[in-house]
Amino acid sequence: MKLVELLERSQGVQMPTSSVEMALGNLQTTMPEVDPPIKAENSDWQTRSGPERLFKVFEFLKFSHLDYFVNETLKYQEYNQHHCKMIINHRLIEIETYTLDISRITQQDLNLAKFCDELYEDIRYFDTTSEDEE
Repeated sequence: MKLVELLERSQGVQMPTSSVEMALGNLQTTMPEVDPPIKAENSDWQTRSGPERLFKVFEFLKFSHLDYFVNETLKYQEYNQHHCKMIINHRLIEIETYTLDISRITQQDLNLAKFCDELYEDIRYFDTTSEDEE
């Protein structure tokens, strides 16, 4: 989509080409096509629609690990001012994230997903090391 088309669509008016060209100068006037924000081979997060959002279920062996995961995720969200939906069902946590303002997945959602994955992997690592010690 050309930038001119995007401006016209958002403003609801057709802009004269000469004034647009003058305003834009040498700027690129074509918007890049957007690829899906996440690829299946890179993550086990699901992309759902209506609105477009990321979804994943995390399972924990111990309540203390679930508690730690929830608290650290909440701290991350507060610090970054980007929040997700978390549903806790016994030792399962369902997470859905998307950017509400545009009803789509953005880089903030991908960052949150990456944080959750890394946190979960850390917890799983400590889970296996604590079993070795017993």
